[in-house]
Amino acid sequence: MSEDNAEIRFREITDADQLGIIEKLAGRIFPRTYEGLIPAEQIPYMMRMMYDDAVLRKEFGEGMKFVLILNGEDPIGYICWHLCGSEEGRMARLEKLYLDFPWHGRSIGNMALHHVIDEARRNGATFITLNVNKGNLRAQKAYCRAGFYRWYSEKEEVGNGFFKDDHVMRFDLVPKDRMK
Repeated sequence: MSEDNAEIRFREITDADQLGIIEKLAGRIFPRTYEGLIPAEQIPYMMRMMYDDAVLRKEFGEGMKFVLILNGEDPIGYICWHLCGSEEGRMARLEKLYLDFPWHGRSIGNMALHHVIDEARRNGATFITLNVNKGNLRAQKAYCRAGFYRWYSEKEEVGNGFFKDDHVMRFDLVPKDRMK
């Protein structure tokens, strides 16, 4: 860990009343992340669909893990992930990993990925999946550096005539021949 990252830590949100921190971070990070990758009018639609207080509370109640990325006590990013079953065994699904822009390029995203990998392994997952926008080459490279690979691609309507056009990436926690 570099000196710059000495104060980086991860804290799981354990009270739904703290979800506003995620909503606030998303308001700062999400629009800038997708600027130029999706239509401008899709960004506020996606924000409502993904970060409305009622949506976050519902996900929290259903077992979604919300993890703050902290520099000391200051939130600088967030992770959202959960466990679920699949035909191949217990899967961890990384739904969101976003880091505020001043903190990019410091290996903090990699630290966050390894936090999820460690937690997924500790909870008995056999693999992890995530979606990444096909146009987000920087994120794709970061995921590949961490050991994820492109599993398949998908284009799905998300409502209001908008689409997500993603690669689904995967990280195997156990060799495929040992999966259920």
